[in-house]
Amino acid sequence: MPNETTSGSVTINSFTGLSGLYSNIVQSALFTMNEKAMLRPLITEYDISGQNGKTAQVPIYPISSTYTTGEGQDASNQQITATVVQIETDEIAAMTTLTDTARDSAADNVAASIGKIFGETIARKIDEDIVALFAGFSNVVGDHSTAMSADLIFKAVATLRNNSVYGPYVGVISPNAAFDLKKQLTNSGASAMSHALSDLGNQALNEGFIGRLAGVDIYESALIGTSAVGDSATGASCAVMTSDALAIAIKKDLNIETERNASVRGTEIVCSATYGVKEIFDNHGVLVKSDNVATLS
Repeated sequence: MPNETTSGSVTINSFTGLSGLYSNIVQSALFTMNEKAMLRPLITEYDISGQNGKTAQVPIYPISSTYTTGEGQDASNQQITATVVQIETDEIAAMTTLTDTARDSAADNVAASIGKIFGETIARKIDEDIVALFAGFSNVVGDHSTAMSADLIFKAVATLRNNSVYGPYVGVISPNAAFDLKKQLTNSGASAMSHALSDLGNQALNEGFIGRLAGVDIYESALIGTSAVGDSATGASCAVMTSDALAIAIKKDLNIETERNASVRGTEIVCSATYGVKEIFDNHGVLVKSDNVATLS
């Protein structure tokens, strides 16, 4: 039997029909997914919803190194052959059954709550799949026994620039790694008159976030350092990259369907999406390893 959403409250709400229920679920799910999917906007997106098949084919063109010098000299003809990276998409889905009693007896907006839960579920799964790709970058700085520091961010940027990969850059680190980085930037433990190393340190003190360091926009994701993305509790596999290092192919964006199930006096609600993620340019990203322990001393 499918999972059921039930309630023991006796307060009557305003839901009177399936159409109103459906509208509230869709609006809440879409809003929540767009708000909670933090990493999706940081990478390249390919929309294949109007194409046949469920595979996105991304052409990769080589850098031309053939040139001709000298006035009046014929230019050399060269063959440019693109390689193709294929992104396979697959479907994920979540389902619950909202009983009539729960719908009519809940004190809150049950449909909006279900939509919020489904939106968060899809958003988290997409972010998990993206973070899991960080470990695939060939360029690596740091290790899982070293605290996150500005040095590691600068070294990651230097690695990218040595590969002729220029910004804008984004960095995704765990909250505990961000704690160590903020602590360094604010010179934690120094005297009250000289507690900040820079304007960036002052910003971290005032606002609680880092913003931009070494040309890298820093984001925090609690998924880093979890088993869901292949990390351990004490190790964080972070990343500094450009937006074209990784890509997501969308075959079907978040979709909500409802079906009446009279035998259980309820409505089945199914949320689904079809997508795939993959590394596109390996040298456009750097795996930044650090420990995942917030050091208080």
